[in-house]
Amino acid sequence: MTDLIRLENVEIGYEKAGLMDSINLAIESNQFWGILGPNGSGKTTLLKTILSLLPPISGEISLEHSLVFGYVPQNEKFDPIFPISVCEIVSMGRYSRVKPGKRLTLLDREIVTKSLDSVGISHLKDRTFRSLSGGEKQRTLLARAIAGEPDVLVLDEPTASVDIKGEAEIMELVKKIQAESKVAVLMVSHFLNTVSEYSDHLILIDKDSNIFQAGMKAEILKHGSLDTFFGLNLHPN
Repeated sequence: MTDLIRLENVEIGYEKAGLMDSINLAIESNQFWGILGPNGSGKTTLLKTILSLLPPISGEISLEHSLVFGYVPQNEKFDPIFPISVCEIVSMGRYSRVKPGKRLTLLDREIVTKSLDSVGISHLKDRTFRSLSGGEKQRTLLARAIAGEPDVLVLDEPTASVDIKGEAEIMELVKKIQAESKVAVLMVSHFLNTVSEYSDHLILIDKDSNIFQAGMKAEILKHGSLDTFFGLNLHPN
């Protein structure tokens, strides 16, 4: 299977200030990668580098031609003076598929409607984003991401602003979307249980301890990497 994303001996960081080097990673379609690490560990820097928002300090990053990302931030705020609607926000997700200077077509609008329906918020399409609950906002941002028909869905703490029930609902939505579209998923989370339950691949990253491990979840767990990483006794003798 062709890699969607490949990092070879990559050093990540800002300008000339490196955070971590010798990063090697290959991501394929329909893989679910959970990215774990403490605050300030380099998770966001890694994501920004993969998304081409930050250039690598060294090494090589290869992206499949015409690769499209769908990004779901931890939270997103819009100026309350500007009452943007849920439908308008989700429509933004189609811009990655629309040529510069062109308007959304009837097909684009049908895909927006389908995206709203797939995350269960069609009834909210005319509501303002500012009036939504935390869970409703996250569903809106998820709908915006999938409206672009992405090859890779990037989730940055997607359940940080919702309760336990909302977390389960959003994660089941993500798994449903992945099953239907075969999209690759990269998810940053502080919740070990969530990542362990839904991912099939894991990345452990901590710049302060110079730890970067990536591989199939079963292999990472098998070797007790999480024990050392979190200082836990998950595999007692």
